[in-house]
Amino acid sequence: MTGGSTELAHYATEWFAGWSALRSYQSRSGPGFLAALCPDRNGDWEYFTCDPTPTDFAALAAEVTASSQRALCVIGPDVHRYVKLAHQYGMGMVSTSERLMVCAMETQDNQDPFLGDPELTLVVKKIGGRHSDSICQARFSAAIVRGQTVLASGRVGIYGETAVFDELKTAAPHRRRGFGMLMMKTLTARSLDYPVRTGLLVASTGGQSLYYKLGWRTVSPVTVLVPRERLAEMAGL
Repeated sequence: MTGGSTELAHYATEWFAGWSALRSYQSRSGPGFLAALCPDRNGDWEYFTCDPTPTDFAALAAEVTASSQRALCVIGPDVHRYVKLAHQYGMGMVSTSERLMVCAMETQDNQDPFLGDPELTLVVKKIGGRHSDSICQARFSAAIVRGQTVLASGRVGIYGETAVFDELKTAAPHRRRGFGMLMMKTLTARSLDYPVRTGLLVASTGGQSLYYKLGWRTVSPVTVLVPRERLAEMAGL
């Protein structure tokens, strides 16, 4: 993934590798972009690029607008420019609220958290078998459960010296009770069984305050763009 600073492009590429592997997405790459086929999201290709030049953006827009169900996620600081370019090439903005975030894993705790409630159980499972063909050295899912009810869950993939966190969520009735914090600490502890140095994730608005408390920082906003036809479909829902 080209464009932007070397650090930004590196983080974006590392995150994409772990994220697509955690979700078992088919992926491909081209000049200035990475793409994942997302059957559980839009059923089509989702493209990622890092602070593209106008020329790169035009080429990508042609790919994205070939199907109304595709999306382009631009990782970079110049949101206004990306949205303006999108309008020129038949696309519109869905969101600018997500953030690519990073942390130094050496600052994190390597112990599983204490749940403090005998009715809660922490369930951690390894994703994939010994001979998995994933590019990740290891992938884990975790959940905090009470009886048959999942209160919070998430996943982490180990890709080289990077831990990529994904799908961290707390069930609506159980939010603001610290379960998200417990889940992050659980996944972090599992990650630190490996020689990881960096943690990466893309955070929604709701999760960003939690990650800031845990010592994460924002690298870049993520601008999500889609063809105009899809915007019209979404507006009609």
